[in-house]
Amino acid sequence: MTRAIEENNEELPHVDEALPVLTEEDDGTPALSSAHAVREEDLVPGWLALLVLLLLLAVTALGGYVLRGVLTNDATVTRTGLAVTEMESASKANPDDADSHLNLGYAYQQDGQFDQAIAEYDKVLSLDPENLAALYNKGAVQLEIGQAKSAEKTFWEVLKIAPDHALAAKSLGDLYIQQKHYKSALVAVDPVLEVRADLADLQYISGVANERLGNKDTAIERYKAAAKFDLAEAQEALSRLGVKE
Repeated sequence: MTRAIEENNEELPHVDEALPVLTEEDDGTPALSSAHAVREEDLVPGWLALLVLLLLLAVTALGGYVLRGVLTNDATVTRTGLAVTEMESASKANPDDADSHLNLGYAYQQDGQFDQAIAEYDKVLSLDPENLAALYNKGAVQLEIGQAKSAEKTFWEVLKIAPDHALAAKSLGDLYIQQKHYKSALVAVDPVLEVRADLADLQYISGVANERLGNKDTAIERYKAAAKFDLAEAQEALSRLGVKE
């Protein structure tokens, strides 16, 4: 995560300093669809986040992976299955158990008690500073409550620990595209694509960023890679550019 951004001689930000402001003018190409926004159902409990990471490592043989399909309403965990009072009791009974705080944090998160959720994730991190589930969920909550800069920093912390963390890269990529920080979007997603070319959403994000930066050939290459996995937005982008898959 230390490679430099080639244009403007700016370096990839460390997690303890301001992230780059790399804004380009809108050139009329479409922004990411609302399907790429971080949604409530995209926020996962600790055990499910860890399971997702294992699944992401195992799906290469399946020929591709669309990240949005991992964390939707298809998940077996529901709001009704995570009673806050039950998790509060478990946490009080095991105050030094990181998993108890992680589950309580997610219960608060699902219940819309975002300040309490962040507080529980911070407790997890005080017990286990490199807990990826707590870090990722904390960033998702920060994004949910409009703390974009704090969320940026948190997601970069995730990538500092796990440079191939696809969910954190996608969250940053989506955020940067929305902010028109296209160079930063590439810095977030391209390193993951170097080792996980089968991640259709990241290919699409890279395609949008490259198109906005005027790198049409690279954008088409990225869109084609995403379209192989039937990603509708990528197929639409290729059609708009007059390219056959």
